[in-house]
Amino acid sequence: MFLVIMLTCVVMGVAIAGIAYRRHADLLLWSAGLILHGLGYALYSLRGQIADVLSIVVANIAIASALALFCEGILRFQERVPQRWLLWMPVAIAAVGFSVLLDNQRARFVLASLLFSAQAVMMLVSLRQRWRETPGRGKYILAVGITTVLGVMLVRMTVVLLGLVRIAVVTESSPVQTYTYVATILGILFLSLGLVMMNQERAEQALERERQTELFRSQILEQLSRGVPLRQLLTTMVQGIEQRRPGMLCSVLLLDRDGKRFGDGVAPSLPTFFNDVVHNLSIGPGVGSCGTAAATGQRVIVDDIARHPDWAPFAAQAAQAGLASCWSQPILSAKGDVLGTFAIYHREPHAPSPADIGFIEQFASLTSIAIERSRETVQLRQSEERYRRLVNGANEGICVVQGESIRFANPKLCELIGQPEAQILGRSILDFIHEDDGEMVMRNRRRRLQGEEFQYPVRVMTQHQGARWFELSGTLFEWEGNPATLNFLTDITDRKQMDERVRQFAYHDALTGLPNRRLLMDRLQLAMARHKRSGQHGALMFLDLDNFKPLNDRHGHDVGDLLLIEVARRLKSLVREADTVARFGGDEFVVIINDLDVAYEAAHVHALTVAGKALESLTAAYRLSVPQPHEDDALIEHRCSASIGVVLFQGEPGTEDERLKQADAAMYQAKQAGRQAIKVYDVRAQAERRGLLA
Repeated sequence: MFLVIMLTCVVMGVAIAGIAYRRHADLLLWSAGLILHGLGYALYSLRGQIADVLSIVVANIAIASALALFCEGILRFQERVPQRWLLWMPVAIAAVGFSVLLDNQRARFVLASLLFSAQAVMMLVSLRQRWRETPGRGKYILAVGITTVLGVMLVRMTVVLLGLVRIAVVTESSPVQTYTYVATILGILFLSLGLVMMNQERAEQALERERQTELFRSQILEQLSRGVPLRQLLTTMVQGIEQRRPGMLCSVLLLDRDGKRFGDGVAPSLPTFFNDVVHNLSIGPGVGSCGTAAATGQRVIVDDIARHPDWAPFAAQAAQAGLASCWSQPILSAKGDVLGTFAIYHREPHAPSPADIGFIEQFASLTSIAIERSRETVQLRQSEERYRRLVNGANEGICVVQGESIRFANPKLCELIGQPEAQILGRSILDFIHEDDGEMVMRNRRRRLQGEEFQYPVRVMTQHQGARWFELSGTLFEWEGNPATLNFLTDITDRKQMDERVRQFAYHDALTGLPNRRLLMDRLQLAMARHKRSGQHGALMFLDLDNFKPLNDRHGHDVGDLLLIEVARRLKSLVREADTVARFGGDEFVVIINDLDVAYEAAHVHALTVAGKALESLTAAYRLSVPQPHEDDALIEHRCSASIGVVLFQGEPGTEDERLKQADAAMYQAKQAGRQAIKVYDVRAQAERRGLLA
């Protein structure tokens, strides 16, 4: 039994160490604990052959240290700061107690049972405190393992105290000893399996969470593009985050017009009385997390509200609301002005991980876009209301154009253009229009003279700010008895820039800047229609990186992101501007190659040539420069290749999904062929095969 326990501990410890190397510090702690556990039983087994200090005192110190490492590993897995004095106190007690009780076997049995039971209880309590936040089934297996250890200790102590069994030496065979050792083996197996499963399940949950977050972000941007009201949009955002990140309670607080106090806000999961305290609160240093973040424009992390001085004035309200930590990120406009704060609360003390920091920064930026876009929309509506009163003193640029000459310009237009009225009147309207927009302006002017009323964007050349976007609207009327147009000009440069930011978010991958799946499908649909008209072939390449996951596992997702950015750069450098390189998801990329050749064989050769160059480029070594705090950048070299699937097309609009599936199938053939390979899905051969089968 001793031999089995020792071998089980050492083998499981070494195996877990191999899995955890450079990736999971908590698993390394558990690996060390298993090896220490095996060492303790090895010393037990040598009782009588080595000094009692080694076989009794050191052996029990090793067991107690192993359990302390298990508990510390659980706390680190939960991203909590361990109270080491409490975790390691049983080790100190074991060192003193077993030295004193060296000659009292019955007392030693009781002391060991009490110490190890207390450590098992600490592990169970730690696991229970974050039970809901821990994903998967690993926690149940771990709980069974800890409970088994606790049961062994309690049974052992009970039979010794009641005198039901007398054990002369620890290696003596008896029913109690047999039960103890068998249960110990089972407990170790359950502990090891539970710990490994918990780490694996957390990694899988993180990947799924990233996918869901990206999907949710796209949904928010789509609602933003549709003009959903700001409060409704912010409520949807906050509730969606809380649904996808259980344990988080979110709030968005907006500053009032003066930027000195909190005004409106959205926090559906926080108690009403707590929101009432925050409403109309003056911002400033020391005013909680949000007040400080809004005043300083810097992120404020408070992982324990009860102990932080910034929360002293609101500690009672926070405790009543059941809030224990608060991370607040300022919401900044495109110009760097503070618009409000995006905050995340937890009901227990909680420090953010690097992934959490990236998460709150991302959604604070998204909230900024929503707020600014909403304000732009409100301002535009107000402008449209003012248009009805422009003739009686509007605050917008107004001019009267007769023929091509400007006959009237109000002070606001002079201010916008940056020139006095005397230098504007009598000149052609085209003198102030960007040369690329002149033909459009004259075409639209002819439409307006025919009685049409509409508005459109145009670039106007200003004296001090260069070309700026204006929305030009107007109507036909008489000026001094002759037809003329009354024109209204509104500066929409900021709105144009905001629209571009929204479009960039909605149709491009945030990491690489490449078109995302949505834009890829649009480009592929256009390519299908284009090649049907021209009769030329196009090609679709589906690429999946080989040997990418080990880089993520060893160095983390930040380094993996650097490699994906480099892959995108290499692919873009290989194709023409008319072609498309898109990130399909994860480490998958898709390339659309246009206008290859009318002849299938020539197009086939051309596509393989491009694919070969891509494979050669992606196989070259990657040297990734990773920024290090307070140190020179670290240089990481990594090698990976790609599996590439290629399919040719010649029109057939409506078959985009089918072509993607065919390219994907060819890519998997390349994977199965040993990776770092190119496979072509032969559409003609497949069609002929289907014809024969039919």
